[in-house]
Amino acid sequence: MLLAIFYGGFGLFPPLRLGTAAEDFVNSSAFIRYTHLNTIDAILNGQAWILIDALEHIVLPTITLTTIQLALIVRVMRSSMLEALGKGYITTGRAKGLSEKEVVNKHARRNALIPVITLSGLLAAGMLNGVVITETIFAINGIGRLGAQAAIDLDIPMTLGFAVFSGLNFIVANLLVDLLYAYTDPRIRLD
Repeated sequence: MLLAIFYGGFGLFPPLRLGTAAEDFVNSSAFIRYTHLNTIDAILNGQAWILIDALEHIVLPTITLTTIQLALIVRVMRSSMLEALGKGYITTGRAKGLSEKEVVNKHARRNALIPVITLSGLLAAGMLNGVVITETIFAINGIGRLGAQAAIDLDIPMTLGFAVFSGLNFIVANLLVDLLYAYTDPRIRLD
């Protein structure tokens, strides 16, 4: 839908990673590939027009990947915050004379962030599944499209490697979530 509306209707935010002129310049000997990330390499090479072209090409895939996840995180944060604001320690903090800002920021928000951190970690790791579809639709050659093409071609080693990579993403995400718990809520200790 985004491609049909923005690119098909208005000619904005085209698919692929770069436009034809930018792709030709990036593949020439005048452009040095430091990281193989178009935006960062454009900055390092001092080519603002390639940076702008690369940013135009990543707007729609970014919106596609983040919109639904962001809506879910906001919903969970809202319900978690409402639940935390109804707890007894919030009433006690207000009765002690703490300002509303201090009650909300110091006490309620820390406790409300625990479910949000859990959900964010799982969504970040699970976003790889969305990347497969998004990269295929927007014709971006990335790891998601590589995994999809390996499955179509029945490339067993590559498909297994992609599955292991996906599993490692979930493991790392869960580790980061556990570390963020200890940072967010001092009652949680990592011993």
